[in-house]
Amino acid sequence: MSALGAWLKAIARVTCVACAALGVAVASGNASDSVALERYRLDPARSGVAFDVKYLWHSRLSMRFGRMRAQLAGAEDGLAAARVSVTIDAASLETNMPFVAGIVEGDEMLDAARYPSIRFVSTRFVRTGASSGLLEGQLTIRTTTRPVTLVVTFDETPRGAPGDARPLAFSADGHFSRAAFGLSRWPAAVGDDVHMRIYVEFVRERANP
Repeated sequence: MSALGAWLKAIARVTCVACAALGVAVASGNASDSVALERYRLDPARSGVAFDVKYLWHSRLSMRFGRMRAQLAGAEDGLAAARVSVTIDAASLETNMPFVAGIVEGDEMLDAARYPSIRFVSTRFVRTGASSGLLEGQLTIRTTTRPVTLVVTFDETPRGAPGDARPLAFSADGHFSRAAFGLSRWPAAVGDDVHMRIYVEFVRERANP
């Protein structure tokens, strides 16, 4: 069985999600009482959300959010039936231009004090290849919700010592118009097209029932 096949088989057995700040644990529900359960914990050091946008014509403004929560539910019938949600702490912004972070978080842009969360909720997954797919969903920034489509790539690169369980990892890349979300300030200096990338990596654990 390929690494991707093992990934999908594991996802199909998921029956519940317990989520905490920067952590997700998923327990399998079809193992017998005498068999150890599988759990998947989000690795916060290898997971995150980033935006980048053209700045002053020749530069890119890179933004990373340091705090996020993720949830995977309804995957009993496979990944195509699953619902993925990611909640980003809008006030945890870090940028390659530190003085810009406070401006972006301020009331003329994200207004993180009034709208502390940016949220993505998936609505449909369509496989496009052995290690790729399209994830459709709804992105909410401030009070505006718009549909977005993310290109998903499964990471099958092995990591860790030989014999260790492979992590479950994928990235999701997409674009959105900031003007469509009411974030249209400084059009002469900041581009409209925002590139969004979500990367998550889950560590497999074994636990007795």
